[in-house]
Amino acid sequence: MEDAKLGYMTIITGATNTIIDLSEIQFTHLYWVFLLPAICAAADIITGWLQATINSCWDSTKMRKGLYRKGGEMLVVILAYIIHIAVHMPIEIVKGVVVYIVIMELVSVIENLDLAGVPMPTWITHRLKKIADGLIKEDKNDEET
Repeated sequence: MEDAKLGYMTIITGATNTIIDLSEIQFTHLYWVFLLPAICAAADIITGWLQATINSCWDSTKMRKGLYRKGGEMLVVILAYIIHIAVHMPIEIVKGVVVYIVIMELVSVIENLDLAGVPMPTWITHRLKKIADGLIKEDKNDEET
């Protein structure tokens, strides 16, 4: 890929330096722009509840914050799409928002399953932790303060 193409058309995923060419991503239908992040968020919520039940560590404040964040993520997707339509913003920006949210949610699902004791191949957990370090670092810093 040429250096000139790097920009709003691509995402470089944190520590792994994996390049995702957003122009290559094609949604089969418009509803997937909204449904895919929602499904991934729902999977994160379900696996979070599962691991909290298994580990007997229910925390309503943490759950409430998580639900607010999921709502915020969906609002960002909706706003990105509205802005795309209103000002002819490149669709790759909307795709970038969706890809970011999906990756973030999938990493969280894997972490929840790991905490629940579901055996995971080490190559998956190692790779996803590298991605998580690059994508979710700010979220973990926010929780500590």
